[in-house]
Amino acid sequence: MEDIIMQLLPIAIFAIAVGTVSSMVGIGGGIINTPLLIIVFLFPAQDASATALVAALCVAVASTYAYFRQEPRPVMPRVGLFLAVTTIPGSLTGVVLRTTIQDDYVLRVIFGLALFPVALKMLFAKRRGKTDFASQILAFDLSQLSNRRLAVSLGGAFIGGVAAGMLGIGGGAIVVPVLSILLGLPMHAAVATSMFTMMFTATSGTLLNYSLGYVNPVYGLALGVGMVFGAQIGARLATMVDAVQLKRIFGLILVFPLVKMMRLGHLWLDPTGSPNTALAIAGDVIIWLVIVVPIALLRLYQLRRSKETVGAAR
Repeated sequence: MEDIIMQLLPIAIFAIAVGTVSSMVGIGGGIINTPLLIIVFLFPAQDASATALVAALCVAVASTYAYFRQEPRPVMPRVGLFLAVTTIPGSLTGVVLRTTIQDDYVLRVIFGLALFPVALKMLFAKRRGKTDFASQILAFDLSQLSNRRLAVSLGGAFIGGVAAGMLGIGGGAIVVPVLSILLGLPMHAAVATSMFTMMFTATSGTLLNYSLGYVNPVYGLALGVGMVFGAQIGARLATMVDAVQLKRIFGLILVFPLVKMMRLGHLWLDPTGSPNTALAIAGDVIIWLVIVVPIALLRLYQLRRSKETVGAAR
C-alpha cells in the first residue's frame, strides 16, 4: 500500500501544474497526461487516452465550480449546453473510432491542419480597445447569431468531442476557439464555458471507456486529485490576465497538441514506425519550439516597434 502511495503522490503533485494550465486556458490536460502515462508508466495508448480523460473530467468539474464563484460569472451554461448537444455524441464517436480504426492518422492530420490557422489567429490576437467584461457578458445573446454560424459551431463542437474521445485531450483545444471565434464570447467566458461543456463531453467518453475496460481508475483519480487543486489556481490566474494575453497563451499551448496530433515528431525522429514514444515526444517538443520561438521573437519585435511609434508620436 505504501509503495502505491509513493508512486501516485508524484503524479498528483505533477498534475497540479497541469491542472493550473488546463483551467487557465480551458483544456483538459490530456496533451501532457497521455504522454506521461505512456512514457513513464508504460500504459498502452488506448488505456492512456482513456485514463487521461478521467483527469479531464476532474479538472472540468473543479474549474467550473471555481469559475461559477467568480463575479461577474464567466460561465455561460446555456451556451455550454448548446455545444454539449454535439460534443457528447462526438466524444462517444471518438472512443469508438479509437477502438476500431487501425490507422487513425488521416483523422489526426485533418484535425491538425484545420486547427493550425486557429492557433495562429490566437497567437496574433490584437487589442481592439478597452471593453468591460461584465458588459460583454450581459450583451451576448445566443439567439442573435445566424443559423449558419450556430450550425458551424455545432459542427466544430462535434469535432472537439471526437478529439476528446479519441485522443483523451478533453476537447477544449477545439471548443475554446469555437466559443471565442465562431460564437464571439470574450476569451475568459470562452475558457470558463469550455470547462463547463467538458464536464458532459468527458463524462460520456469516460463512461464508455470504463465499460470497455480501458480506464485505470487508480491512476485516473491520482491525476484527477492534482488537477482539482490546480484548477483552483488556474481559474484565479485567468482573471489576472487580460483577454488578448489569454488568447496568445492559448495559441502558444495549442500548437503542441496539434504537432503531437499529427505525429510530426514521430515522422521526423522515428520514421521507421517503431514504438519509441520518448523519441517521438522529443521530436514533437523540438518542432513546437521551432514554430513558437520565431513567433515569440516576431511578437517581441512588433511590441518594440509599437512602443517606438507611440514614443515618437508623443
